[in-house]
Amino acid sequence: MADVRGVAADALRIVRTRLELLSIEFQEEKERIVRQMLVASAALFFAVFGVMLALVWLVLALPEEYRQSALGVLCLLFLAGAGGCWFSLSRKRTRIPFASTLGTLARDEAALKGGDD
Repeated sequence: MADVRGVAADALRIVRTRLELLSIEFQEEKERIVRQMLVASAALFFAVFGVMLALVWLVLALPEEYRQSALGVLCLLFLAGAGGCWFSLSRKRTRIPFASTLGTLARDEAALKGGDD
């Protein structure tokens, strides 16, 4: 009976350790995502106002007969940029969330299967 309790206690410790690892990875992933969202929001804010001011300056610097054509070209450039961003966002992620936890669990499984041989 003592051996069964010992094995159960060891199994419980292993599960607890794996859950702690998962919890740590989840917190790190959450912090990384929040940080990236804040930086991306700030970058977007500054980029939008910078580009808008640059476009106003560019259009006003051109002679009046070229202003309409310049706005059309700029519109096409922005639409092409939006398409490139959409393509970039639609690609698959290369980083797998919780990779450490999954790797540890896979090693645990392999160790347990190897112990049965």
